[in-house]
This record gives sequence, structure tokens and C-alpha cells, in this order.
Amino acid sequence: MERNTLFAVVLSALVLFAYQAFFVPPKQVQISKTTQTTVNNSVTDNAVATTPSPASIYSQTTSVSEKTDDYTIENPQEHISYTNMGGSLHKIDFIGNNPFPLTDILSVTGFDNVKYKGEKLDSGAVVLTYNGKWRITKEYQAQDNNVIKVRLEIKNLSGISSLEDFKFTAFEIDHSTADASQNSRENSLFEYSVSTNKIFRKGNATKFNEKNNKSAIAKVNWVGFRDHYHALVVKPDFETKGYEIKADSDKRLNVSIIPQDKNFAPGESEVYNFDIYLGPQNPWNMKKYGQGFEKIVAFSSFAIIEWVGEAIYYTIPFFHSIFKSWGVGIILISILIYGITYPLTMQSMMSMRKMQEVQPKIKALQERFKSDPQKLNMEMMEIYRREKINPFGGCLPFLIQMPFFMALYQILWRAQYFQGQGFLWIKDLSQPDRLIIFPFNLPLLGNELNILPILTGGVMFLQQKISSKNMVVTDEQQLMQQKMMMYILPVMMTFMFYKFASSWAIYFFIFYILSTATQWKIAKMSGKK
Repeated sequence: MERNTLFAVVLSALVLFAYQAFFVPPKQVQISKTTQTTVNNSVTDNAVATTPSPASIYSQTTSVSEKTDDYTIENPQEHISYTNMGGSLHKIDFIGNNPFPLTDILSVTGFDNVKYKGEKLDSGAVVLTYNGKWRITKEYQAQDNNVIKVRLEIKNLSGISSLEDFKFTAFEIDHSTADASQNSRENSLFEYSVSTNKIFRKGNATKFNEKNNKSAIAKVNWVGFRDHYHALVVKPDFETKGYEIKADSDKRLNVSIIPQDKNFAPGESEVYNFDIYLGPQNPWNMKKYGQGFEKIVAFSSFAIIEWVGEAIYYTIPFFHSIFKSWGVGIILISILIYGITYPLTMQSMMSMRKMQEVQPKIKALQERFKSDPQKLNMEMMEIYRREKINPFGGCLPFLIQMPFFMALYQILWRAQYFQGQGFLWIKDLSQPDRLIIFPFNLPLLGNELNILPILTGGVMFLQQKISSKNMVVTDEQQLMQQKMMMYILPVMMTFMFYKFASSWAIYFFIFYILSTATQWKIAKMSGKK
């Protein structure tokens, strides 16, 4: 790899590393509930009495000492808990993953702190009912392990008509139980989004303030949240008025769906239906429901990176379908991307080679016209013209390759299909390769030996050795810098990528092998080995 390209890769890696190290929020931990009743694919029959009807729907309170009951449904993918306090889906645990930081899913504003009566139907549905001035009935019926159908009915039990502007909390992001002593770079992937005529996305959703407050009058297609691998999408099946996003504190954010205003006559009711998707960010699985759930999956706000990302995301499973190995899929996509960008890489390297060849002439011109910068620039441009050299030829091809680099980074870090998948000695491609786990900690390395970053550093050192033979050194200072880079960069890159996912490490290992082969080819073309 030529010097400018190498520098650009290292700079990009430094930016990614710094972001992961310094701008990541604490990891979420789970808290215990007062009481919980657990069943498999059903709920218990524990029903609780409703509280007296308050005078106003916006002045309802409940004592924190009151007993609450949870109704937990378990399946092989997740545990889903409903609560009688507020009658909402208040907890989701995806098996083998970090706690999902959402609560109060489909609570009704003003009725989120009152007790509902719980009931289990023969169909397995969970029904939660509140009776007061209003009767609110919520029926949660699981369609399968990933989709829940919700029927929410509001009925006016008073003797007078009432014009009400209800709001439904799609979900509340809750980081209030986070353990500040832990740090997880995965939390930087938290993102909430709202789909109207366009999709609004807000990433790094870990700390909130009034700047996060947002509302709009628009048709809401869906509201969603996602972490590293999983997503929740709430899709209203009724005419909406708009949405509202409000920071309740620096650790809690409420995202609400607002239905059209409704004048309820005495005894009149209105039904609001929702579809909820909760599960892996797997576009193939999400598309089969025909609800547009898959649109929550995105790789970048830049269109070109998003297009490249989608192409890569769907190509890797294609390779897997043929070779039945996700590791082989990563290797093949690495080779494919390098092949696509190979002409640009060769152009960049050859341009740099030509620049090195004319360095003695440039050095002579600098000595000759050191007191006349204008003349020096004219003479240098003449040399570039005569030798057919583009001064920016070393950098421009790399800039064109950047969308591939950024898209692949997102895919290899975020793609759910790598989770739990092994390759050779690697047990999980979404984690470091962990060839050996020690019963003690090593300085800088921790208690694990990740061999892939070390091998990548070795290949990078070899590449630097070959690259140095392609360079024309014009002074001792440049020679000294070249020798320093030869040793410092491989060591630095090894430590930078030491804790990265093995899928990413495999890509870089293959990338540097191919880059080293290209450097050797250029050295051979130049008559140097």
C-alpha cells in the first residue's frame, strides 16, 4: 500500500477506535421486579383489582409500595413481560444478549400509573383492562415469536361527551438502571427512528436533553428502536395525527404516537390496532410480514454508503448459501471488494511510484528555486505534465474506495447473521477470535490471546518492507521516518484491532495479504524484489 493510502487507512481506523473508546455510554443491566409470574407461551391467571376512577386522566397517581404483577411469556428467542401497572409491555429480554433498554410499550398517556386487571384467554393472549371514567382494554396476541398484534380499545363510561387528545407511548428508552462502572461500545449503536414521509433517525441514543425533543404533524408509518442486533418496530393501523419525542430526563426518552382527535359520546368507543415487531434485524425475516419492518435496518445516512452496504449485506449470505460458512463468506467478500477496487489501487500505487521516481528532480528544483516559490511551482508542474503524473493520483482513488470501507465496517460489526457463528478456531464471529483464554490478565491484552490481529500486524510489517523497496529516498530524515513507520504502524494497528470482532479481523487480514501481493507485483514490475 502506498504511503498516502496507508496513512488514510490508519487515520480512519484511529477515528473508529477513538469513537469506540471515548464516546460510548455505559452498558445496561437488568433490575428485579417486585413480583413476577412466568409461564411458557402463556400467562398466569393472577388478576388484580382496579383502582378507583380518578377525576382527571392527567392526575392519576399510584403508591410505589403497591404490589404489581408481571405476566411473562417465554419463547426460544426472547422473554416478554407485561405489567398490570400501566397495562403495557414493559420488558423485553433477547436470550443471550444485553438487556433491551425499552419499557412502557403502548402505555396510554395519563393512564401509565394506574393498575389494570390482568386476564389470560384460551388463545394465549394477554388482556389488560382499566375501568374508571374511561375503560381501556389492551389485548396482546402473539402472531409468532417476532410479531404481536395489539388491539387497544378506549370507551367513554361517563355520562357526557368528551373531546380527548390521547397519546400512545410507542416506547420509553430507559437507561436509568445502567451500571456506570461498565462500558460497552455496543451501546453506541442504540438508535430510535420515526417513519413518516421520510425516516428520521437518531443514533447514539444513550443520553438525552431538551435538544432531543421533537414533534410533527404527519402520518406515522412506524416508530422503532434498535441496538446491535435486535429491533422493535411499532406500526399503527389507524389514522394518525403525528408523533412526539420528549426527553423525560437525561436517561429516559419517550416516543409517542398521536392519533386523530376524537369526540367520544357517552358509551362510545374507539379501537386502535397496532403491529409490533420484536426480534433480530434480519431483513429477510422482517420482509415476510409485508409491513415494512425491514426499513428500520440502515447502515449510513449517506446514500452511497447505504447502497454499497445493502449490496454487501445481501452478498455475504449468498456466499454462505453456497459454501455453508460465514467465515468463507467474509473471505470471499473481502476478495471481491479488493478485486473491484484493484484498478484504483494499482493506479494509486503506480502514481505514487512515479512521484517517488521524480523526487531527485523535485529536490534539485527546490534547491535551485528556493528563493522563487512561483517559479518552483511552475517547474514542478512542468515535470508532472511531462512525466504524466497526477499529484493527487495517490489520494483520489482511496477516497473513491472509502464507501466500501465504511459500508463493510458497518456490516461486519452490525450484521446479526454473524452472531454465534463459528469459523475454524473462532467460536463467534461477532466477538474477538480468542484462540486462548488465560486464567490471568496480560498487560494491554487482557486475559485472551487474539491471534488474527497479531497475524495482521505481521503481514502489515511484511508489506511495509516491500513498500520501502518501491520508495526513492532523497534524504536521511526521510529514511529514518520510513524505518520508524515500518515498526510503529504494525504494532499500533495490532493493538487498535485487538478487541474488534473476528469478522472485522478476518477482513483486514485478507486485505493486507492482497495489498502485500500488489506491492510485491509493483516491486517486480520496477525490477526490485
